[in-house]
Amino acid sequence: MVDSEDQEMRDLMKQLTDVPFRDELRARILTEVRAAQTPVPKGRKRRLWGRYTAMVSSLVAAGLFCAFMVDQKQQHQQAPVTTAKRVPYNASSTEFGLAQAPVQIVDMHIGTHPGDPWKDGEVLAELKNTSNQPVASADMFGVLSFSPKSTPNQENWITIVNGPNQTIQPGQTVKWWFHPSGSVLRSGSGDQLTEVPHLSFYASHLVAPSQADTVWKRSGLAVNENDLYVQPYDLGNGQQSVQVNAKLTNTTKKTIDLHNVLAVIWFASSDKQSFVSQNSIRFMYHVTPQSADDTWPTVVKPNQTVKVNFVVLSDMSSDFFSRTPHVIIIDDPQQTS
Repeated sequence: MVDSEDQEMRDLMKQLTDVPFRDELRARILTEVRAAQTPVPKGRKRRLWGRYTAMVSSLVAAGLFCAFMVDQKQQHQQAPVTTAKRVPYNASSTEFGLAQAPVQIVDMHIGTHPGDPWKDGEVLAELKNTSNQPVASADMFGVLSFSPKSTPNQENWITIVNGPNQTIQPGQTVKWWFHPSGSVLRSGSGDQLTEVPHLSFYASHLVAPSQADTVWKRSGLAVNENDLYVQPYDLGNGQQSVQVNAKLTNTTKKTIDLHNVLAVIWFASSDKQSFVSQNSIRFMYHVTPQSADDTWPTVVKPNQTVKVNFVVLSDMSSDFFSRTPHVIIIDDPQQTS
């Protein structure tokens, strides 16, 4: 079911000229992503838009679920400091090992951040550094997801988010909040979040899969990055929408159900940046059609290629077009665990 505003945005984007990314357009590094101070109108895309601030009382969100099957009780346990050996990102790797960040989620609930007009429209939490070392913004990233109350182990909204934009001292607890977009998460009569949030933090570096707390496994759906191109759209009110268009090819001898995979998307300003790098602009996305006018097949046969797209939201300071886009498809850990 697509509301009128969502359909209007899609129709407008179809009129835009495809704008390819060029390798030479790598200019400045975005040090922070600050989202607009006005809410995404109900019915806009459900994609990620965050609100980041340097105040201790309002940190950006980060988290993980799905992959990850982390329940509330586990999330509130103390997170250990990883001793796993770091490994560099390798674009040809079939597995990506993630280590837990040394932070504890002391409390997490749906609520209202002081000064915001949305009643029960944010995810609020308290984050505690459980290590004996300071934990900086660059030291962690996360994945935030939601699931219906009736099926808490089946997420239907997920994305990568940045960690706190300040250093958390050993033993220090700070407040954090995040306002997600997406009508699927909210009540029909208002902006209240009606689904269950899940989050966890990971260190901003990869580790050997054998030593990892979570392993993201590359799917048999290959992405030719030379085929990636982007359509930009200015939503106004300090927001912009970017549609990433991609071609996926099933390189295996079995059919692949798109319900069982996820897309990891990032925009890098240097060759050294990956989806775990703080200065990349990152998202996670379902690969099945998310709009009524998206019609690609949801089951991909061996050697078959399908065209898909991912629409993401951010603020106007997110300089997508001086960066290089990357997309990998991973097996949904919830489906393979």
